Amino acid sequence: MELDPSQLVAILNELETAGLAERRRDPADRRRRIVEIASAGTEALERIDQAVSDAERELFGDLTEVEQALLCGLLDRVVVDPAAHDCGAE
Repeated sequence: MELDPSQLVAILNELETAGLAERRRDPADRRRRIVEIASAGTEALERIDQAVSDAERELFGDLTEVEQALLCGLLDRVVVDPAAHDCGAE
């Protein structure tokens, strides 16, 4: 995930405080923690997935299936990692 461990701990703290995730010690190695999605987290994820589907239907509803597939293919080729290219270099 390319996150600093302190950032990950902060994110997990927020998720756990919100009741979306649960942490527990690994019984095989007490130094490790197991992180699991809580039922509230699963429900939130389902609501988010539905909202994304609704937004995609609204945004891309005027495109044919072929056009939507073409758009997805083109967007998959867009470089989103700034380290992968040199912005502004010629």
